[in-house]
Amino acid sequence: MAGANLPKSLTQPFRQGQLNVGSGWRGYFAPFNQATAVNQTSTSIGPTMYDLEVLGRFVDATPPAGWFDIGLIRNFKFTPGSKIGNIVSGYRGAVRAKYRGEVAEKFNFAFAEMSRTAMRLATGSQVFNLLKTAGNATPNTQGPLNSPGVAGVPMIAYSPSGMTGGPSGIPTLSVATGTGSQFPVGSMIVCDIDYDPATYGFVGDAGANVFPGAVTDVDFIRKTSDYVAGVQQIVTAGGADLLVLTGPFVGGGNKVGIQGMGPTAPAPPAKVQAITGYASREGGTYIAEWSAVFKLDTADFSQLLLYYPRVAPDAFAGLGEVAIQNISSMQEYDMDASFEAMAFDDPLDGETVVRYSAYYPHPGTNPAQ
Repeated sequence: MAGANLPKSLTQPFRQGQLNVGSGWRGYFAPFNQATAVNQTSTSIGPTMYDLEVLGRFVDATPPAGWFDIGLIRNFKFTPGSKIGNIVSGYRGAVRAKYRGEVAEKFNFAFAEMSRTAMRLATGSQVFNLLKTAGNATPNTQGPLNSPGVAGVPMIAYSPSGMTGGPSGIPTLSVATGTGSQFPVGSMIVCDIDYDPATYGFVGDAGANVFPGAVTDVDFIRKTSDYVAGVQQIVTAGGADLLVLTGPFVGGGNKVGIQGMGPTAPAPPAKVQAITGYASREGGTYIAEWSAVFKLDTADFSQLLLYYPRVAPDAFAGLGEVAIQNISSMQEYDMDASFEAMAFDDPLDGETVVRYSAYYPHPGTNPAQ
């Protein structure tokens, strides 16, 4: 018809602010309280909760307490495993009703950055901190992790936002004056309590699993602790040596409380020891669980957010080899990780779910259309 406007089906206009154009997914993990959850009938007990209503979109600059950035990830993909079945009846075999027969999901991605937390997440195994030993120590002939570290230095206090006399806003740990020299700039440290051989089960804030009478090493909790950081500066102030850290401690979450997250930082009588690296073991009974958030920020300032209340490692796929662009003789090695989304009983209505998908549109758009 002459002069008439063409229908939308022919012009296909895009609505500004509702296009999902971004540069990739970013992941954040939080501890799962296994020590509390293990004896509960409801799977709503244990996750670190991300309140989609109160917290809203995930903000990089101010992540909620207990959530930590896992660094650059690549090839994030989730694979739904939920199945919907049919109820048929009648001589024609017509579908009369639908039902959900299975609720399941997996997701996988590759870590582009190497860290202790990345190793722990990717391998799904227990990661041990390799303590710095005395210079004249004799190698242990019984096992690769059995040697004692240099004696720990008692921690006075820790603050994720800095201490008086040190730089503001930077995680800082204080020890007695003169002892800070044991942890020079550039070194790595772990800070946690001594192990009591009389305890077993999920021990320490990281929840290492110990059988009765199996461990006697006083350093065992520090060897398995998540409270690991680097030292970037040492300041003497207020009658103490301040160790200015490269980042906040990652939290354990396997102690205290029925719902949600446990402690996220060490407290006295914790001790500080230097470490030289970390190592994972393949095998054993230890399987860590986590809560996870993945977010995609778009060019239009909208955000897609996937929240998994409870996940567990599915398989460690190894180190993937990726050719570096324009360099034929160099390869980049990413740790491939795969996870299973575990059941979560939503307290809102008792339904069992595995994932929440949220969309936070840019203000001014009309997401309902």
